[in-house]
Amino acid sequence: MIEKILYNTVPVKDISKSIKWYTEVLGFQFVWHSEEEKLAQVNLPSGQMLFLSEINDDTNANFTKNGVIRSVVGFQAKNIEQFYDHLKAHGVRVEKIVHDEIGGFKFLDFFDPNGNMFNVECDA
Repeated sequence: MIEKILYNTVPVKDISKSIKWYTEVLGFQFVWHSEEEKLAQVNLPSGQMLFLSEINDDTNANFTKNGVIRSVVGFQAKNIEQFYDHLKAHGVRVEKIVHDEIGGFKFLDFFDPNGNMFNVECDA
């Protein structure tokens, strides 16, 4: 049976710029890049893999539910306020932090330069 998610792939318009953004802004570690395949791998320090796939199509890794954009990849952070400030300092489009008083979590959504939306969760 399935044990874990091994990787996610997100579409990007310019793979070199995206590698730089994911490593410099989000702190991913560069692993490899295939110019021929237009594919790159970056990893979180904890080991989770993210593949960046250069595409020509006008698409991104989001979906819409009841008119609201939703992310397909979610991250976890220890200090969501600090992460929010970090993203804003780097000019990242970031939504406000939402507090789930019942569950005790904090969430925020942000977008990479390619329009891919990601969600970040933090225990309150």
